[in-house]
Amino acid sequence: MVVWSRIRKDFPVLNQLYEGKSLIYFDSACMALKPVQVWEAMEYYYKYLGACGGAGRSTHCLGLETSLLTEEARKKMTSFINASDVNEIIWTRNATEGLNIIAATIPLKKEQNIVTTTLEHHSGMLPFLKRSKEVGSELRLVRAKNDGTFDIADFEKQIDDNTKIVSFVHASNLTGTIAPLKEIIEIAHDHDALVVSDEAQYAPHAKLDVKSLDTDFSVLSVHKACGPTGVGVLYGKYDLLEELNMFLVGGDVIEDVIYENGQITAKYLPPPQKFEAGLQNYGGMMGAGAAIDYLQNIGMDNVRQREQVFSKKLLEGILELDKFAVLGPLDYKQRTALVSFRPKSAEINHNDIAEYFNDMLPQHKILMRAGNMCVHPFQYQIGMSPAKGDGIIRASLYIYNTINEIEIFLSALEDFAKIIE
Repeated sequence: MVVWSRIRKDFPVLNQLYEGKSLIYFDSACMALKPVQVWEAMEYYYKYLGACGGAGRSTHCLGLETSLLTEEARKKMTSFINASDVNEIIWTRNATEGLNIIAATIPLKKEQNIVTTTLEHHSGMLPFLKRSKEVGSELRLVRAKNDGTFDIADFEKQIDDNTKIVSFVHASNLTGTIAPLKEIIEIAHDHDALVVSDEAQYAPHAKLDVKSLDTDFSVLSVHKACGPTGVGVLYGKYDLLEELNMFLVGGDVIEDVIYENGQITAKYLPPPQKFEAGLQNYGGMMGAGAAIDYLQNIGMDNVRQREQVFSKKLLEGILELDKFAVLGPLDYKQRTALVSFRPKSAEINHNDIAEYFNDMLPQHKILMRAGNMCVHPFQYQIGMSPAKGDGIIRASLYIYNTINEIEIFLSALEDFAKIIE
């Protein structure tokens, strides 16, 4: 049994007063808070090790321990997403870098096409837009429904035998929508297309099994899963990683560089090393390993169950107020524990709402994100105009939040609704 009140104590930032007010953190979709276990793991590296790791670097005791701990973190990530082999896990800076690696290195011909959706984060769309323009190939868009859900028939329509890549977000950072990943993968594989899943908003909140899903590539950012910033993961089936061209070259990717007859010949290491050029974020990797331990100890099924309780209460509470429009599916089971909403009145700016909750409440600061969440295409689709300043408020919850915090928020939102009448 998980004692959630104890979990909350692992996050010191929530147990402090800021400008004399208690903090309610509703911005986890942007950045999850870090438990003490994570920064203690990172502190151990910087305080007691601080050395180079990796093959071919320092072989003294500090370097060897650094290498050991970072490879243990790779093993933990392998287990966390149920990959087949540790060599399928590549450390990146974030999910964005992973998506750029895939977009730049998968061979693509002019007559082939790439399929993505209107609900993608810009990081999941722009690398493929850039690549398609470079090659002269077609970028096709599956149009999400206005409620943020998908019609499988649209994927069947857009994916054909010339489709090389199908890339889409497993859970939306704007609407919370959980996509039918398994069905989409089956359609793509029926046409021999490769699937790239953006797991940045899914993997921290529910159990991810890349082996069972049969996804070809997946990316995630550790900072959304209680881990440090500047650390991400690119997963790929090993045989596919072997075939990809290298993205960066330099140190740590080399087996040998031979100089003969005035010429040099490079021999490169296999995956994952061939994609991890240069000095790595060793402290961050150790922090990532600690974050995985933390979530695994809680249990991802427990995380998902708790967040569904949050999602139901938060969603239903906002819907009861007729002053706000909610983006995304109205069934809490179809989404993660985030709700994006906007005032129905054009006279009320989304930034005003965020500032009200941050500055104007007497006892609390409720911290939420205001803006467009880097998902402009979908907002244009539903009649909003980011270019003209339209935006939304997003309340996103995680394991350290409480039902009481949701009640405080909904009460304050009801008060705000009365103010703007």
